Amino acid sequence: MTDQRTLVGEVAQPPAGPATSAGHLLQLLRSNAAGYSRADLLEITGMARSTLYERLDALFAAGLVYESTPLRAQRGRPPRSLRFDDRNKLVLCLEIGHTHAGIHLLSLGREVVASARIPVEIGNAQEVVVGQVVGEALRLLDGRQPVGAGVGLPAPVDPLHRLGLERTVLAHWDLQLLQEAMESMLDCPVLLENDARSMAVGEVRGPLDSLVAVKVSTGIGSGIIVRGSLVRGAHGAAGDIGHVRIPEAAGCRCRCGRDGCLAAVASGRALLANPQFAHYGTLRRFVDAADEDPDVRAAIAAAGRVLGRALAAMVGTLNPGRVAVGGLVGVLPSFLQACRQQILTDAFEPSLVDLEIVPADSRKATAVGLCRLVEESLYAPERVEQLLSQHGG
Repeated sequence: MTDQRTLVGEVAQPPAGPATSAGHLLQLLRSNAAGYSRADLLEITGMARSTLYERLDALFAAGLVYESTPLRAQRGRPPRSLRFDDRNKLVLCLEIGHTHAGIHLLSLGREVVASARIPVEIGNAQEVVVGQVVGEALRLLDGRQPVGAGVGLPAPVDPLHRLGLERTVLAHWDLQLLQEAMESMLDCPVLLENDARSMAVGEVRGPLDSLVAVKVSTGIGSGIIVRGSLVRGAHGAAGDIGHVRIPEAAGCRCRCGRDGCLAAVASGRALLANPQFAHYGTLRRFVDAADEDPDVRAAIAAAGRVLGRALAAMVGTLNPGRVAVGGLVGVLPSFLQACRQQILTDAFEPSLVDLEIVPADSRKATAVGLCRLVEESLYAPERVEQLLSQHGG
């Protein structure tokens, strides 16, 4: 089985120094979609020609690099571009939520090839939910083999499994068993990550981007990106703002068992728990009623203001360039407008300079983020070296 510790990736960035191994050479090629000529690589890396060609031969043999169309040249024979071979490679991205699961098949170029959505109940036994999700994934794959799979979960994910899930919606799950079962059923490496953090990675626009992405659906979670890198924290709980205690939630019981959590008053679950809205039944029906029911809009706006107060503290602490708000509730105009206004009211002015507060791409950001994290894990220099060692053996 693949060790989860080898499946922790960060947003791609070019190597800071010379490519000292075949793995770092591949990382360099991955950083530039247009590729490099052999002459370019010799100049950039400072390698001896024989060393460079030996490492390229190993990457070619492992199917990690290919030679594409000639690059432009002033005269003589045009050089050919060497590129990371992402052709025909697919990543399976699974978003497991409280009531639904999204199954997406993406190319390494982050293009969505196929998608499906199925109802699930997160309170069911782990094997039941996994069976449903993997069954639909295999149907969507239709015989195709992914290079890896990413699973977004509505709970903190500790890569070393040292952080318990006792106070989360996945208290009855075992993430180590989950990973092992999925790897066996899908026959590929599997990465587990928090869904809001995955969404944050999918929202990254550039290698130096700093942002906070917040997902407000049944629950509340966030992901933090600082200069292109995902912040996980010591045990995978960074960004779990849904369980920060706030004055507005005093006396309100949260699903985690504590009183006073942000999620107890500003999450979709909290909104739907209001007896005034019990007749809507599901969160989807509740949010769909926002256009016609002024009481629904007012409740959503009030929740947005509460979240905005919490986010103002994050904005002041992290000074991001962007706050992206997503999720079934988070993208609603009344919620986002109230949240934005509260941030602008509460945050210290220097942290607001050029700050964007925008809706997240809820349709595909989480899937794109999972795809990106899987790619970074699979093609990290150390893993590439291991692969080449096995291939050469």
